[in-house]
Amino acid sequence: MNNIATRLMTEYHNLDDGLVLSFGFFYPIPGKLSVQGLFYAKNHLAFEERWDTIKIIIEDVVDLKILWKGNQAHSICTGVHLLKLDNLWCLDVDGVYEDIDDPKSIAEIQSFGDCYATGKQLKIFIIPDCRIDLNNLTPGQEHPYL
Repeated sequence: MNNIATRLMTEYHNLDDGLVLSFGFFYPIPGKLSVQGLFYAKNHLAFEERWDTIKIIIEDVVDLKILWKGNQAHSICTGVHLLKLDNLWCLDVDGVYEDIDDPKSIAEIQSFGDCYATGKQLKIFIIPDCRIDLNNLTPGQEHPYL
């Protein structure tokens, strides 16, 4: 995993105890299938209590699986895994794997994960201290993290 993704997962403790605001796919123009996860998570390294919105985009998606019941909020229990395996980025939400740590292979993610995407590119954005209406963001409110 690259240093920026590692720093994000450390700073936000794998987004555990946060919320999934949305997780879905889209087709950018022009572009290939992409997946966007929007999360609300506590910044554990901030000097004061601060919750941020984290937007993680996986581009040029190779594999996607979303098995969630609809019509309910989803709090993050076991964390978000953001890894690079076999030259693919993987975004996994609340996967429970054989090992306590991150999954070790794409095959393990495919076998045990209920919500994940793998793809060739990664983008991360932060909306700091997000006591704001996410539907009415003005340009410049979200900052590239990666």
